[in-house]
Amino acid sequence: MAQHWGMGLIEARDELKMPKLEKALDKAFTSLGYQQVYKGKDPPEQEPEENLTAVDLLENGDGVLGVRVGDEQVVRDLARLLNEDMEVPLRVLLTAASLFHRRTVRVECRKFDVAAGQLDEQPVMGHHDADIGDLEHNELRQLDNAMRSRLNDVVQSFTSAEGTAGFKVKKVCRYKREVKKAKFTSPRMARVMTQLERCESFAVTIEGGQHVIKLVLAGGATSMSYVKAEDVSELEAALEERPELLRRRKDKDR
Repeated sequence: MAQHWGMGLIEARDELKMPKLEKALDKAFTSLGYQQVYKGKDPPEQEPEENLTAVDLLENGDGVLGVRVGDEQVVRDLARLLNEDMEVPLRVLLTAASLFHRRTVRVECRKFDVAAGQLDEQPVMGHHDADIGDLEHNELRQLDNAMRSRLNDVVQSFTSAEGTAGFKVKKVCRYKREVKKAKFTSPRMARVMTQLERCESFAVTIEGGQHVIKLVLAGGATSMSYVKAEDVSELEAALEERPELLRRRKDKDR
């Protein structure tokens, strides 16, 4: 099974004041099922809890503001909501690292422009993952640190080439995810839900009298899962609690 790490940067592409960004950020995270548990000018001396999402509010000295998020999975949904609330165009830079079978490492850099609540993917210059390869056996003992070190190197290369220069941290936040975990009768549907959380888009359709969940994954790859009617009912109930996932749904009748 693959393991994932990621980071994201959201930059304002027009004039914006920090108080407006802070207010919109809290509102967006709340709507996505997150609760703020820390905010300050410096990181906490001791992390309030484990598995928190680290968020930094940034400013570059020339009036450009940004948000750095320590979890790439939530960044695109967050950017959509910020754009709709503040009515300011945004640039999103995403870096994701995946480890397959505890040996093969893949790092992906992606760039989006955000306007009118829509993300438009842009080409990325260069190969920022040139130094990323297979993990050595001794690194497996400190897997999280090894992967985050590699990820940080790629992020620095990517944001230097594609992002705004001179960002400095103005405020540090920690958010806790409060989304209620969906309950499924089938363990397989729990795995499908995990795929939905990482997919680009999905559709729930009927083909040949059988229910099918179709996913479009990062990079354009597709996946199909044939499921039972009762599985679809459980999925629909779970999706009602996840408005950010419903935005990715592309059923023909929606």
